[in-house]
Amino acid sequence: MSRLLTVLEQAYEAFNARDLARLRPLVHPQATWPNTLEDGSLLVGKEAVMGHFGRMFATMTPNIHVIEVIDETTDALTVDAQYAVESRAGQVWSDTRARLTYHFRDGLLAGMTILSGF
Repeated sequence: MSRLLTVLEQAYEAFNARDLARLRPLVHPQATWPNTLEDGSLLVGKEAVMGHFGRMFATMTPNIHVIEVIDETTDALTVDAQYAVESRAGQVWSDTRARLTYHFRDGLLAGMTILSGF
């Protein structure tokens, strides 16, 4: 297993457990992330990204699982992932497959690009 995939899997485990304390050290200080809750704008910086995840966890229960690694470079992984999202009460809001590229810097998650499925 590659170093990037190990970091991504650790991030998914923390994300699925809604554990911001475990997720925080895996995110680069200058990370950029799409604002998937509101307007799709780009969030800049670790605190903005962590705040986004915190707001997400307060309103829904997302679960993400890597199905397949499509491409790997020295600083990115493109994956097919299964996204299941439920309300906090357990109602299924969506269950879909997405193709995403995760970007890394200094061995940490530095960004995500949505290619399809969101």
